[in-house]
Amino acid sequence: MDINSSQIPPSEIALLANILALNTRNMTTVTMLLAQVTANLTTSSDGNLQAASLPLLDRITQLGQDLELQWDLIQSLERYCPLLARTLPTRTSLVTEIDISQLPLNQ
Repeated sequence: MDINSSQIPPSEIALLANILALNTRNMTTVTMLLAQVTANLTTSSDGNLQAASLPLLDRITQLGQDLELQWDLIQSLERYCPLLARTLPTRTSLVTEIDISQLPLNQ
């Protein structure tokens, strides 16, 4: 039996939208924590930890971009659940990339 969104009562769509928003908010929080831990590992004095953390930052950055897309899709459900507009978190960049072309000379 195929059910399209016009056959589902708005209250059920609102419930699903809120569950999706809560799940995505939790995933965003966990991803931010992973980004912070991984960034701290890049400054470790252990070379193995530094080497292992650099590829992780790339993967976490991709995950963050995927979550941004997920938030955009969830935002499209706002018409079914006006409260959803108030529950979306502010978006913050998970990883900031800095390109250093010249290092200062030691004096």
